[in-house]
Amino acid sequence: MQFDHFNSHQDDGLMSIEDLRALRLRKKKIESDKKARKYILEINQRYRKMLDRKSNNFLRNINPFKKAA
Repeated sequence: MQFDHFNSHQDDGLMSIEDLRALRLRKKKIESDKKARKYILEINQRYRKMLDRKSNNFLRNINPFKKAA
């Protein structure tokens, strides 16, 4: 039986045991991949935020119009 990997709403009424196991494993893999991508996205967002702060501070420190102390 051929599956559409992007369509997880398939009718599993007349599937063999092997097909049901494969479908369940595929669904678990898709869910774990989603969680992993979400985790990586959160890490990247935090990293970008830190990098933006550092670059903003750097630009502020080299401002030629800033009064010398």
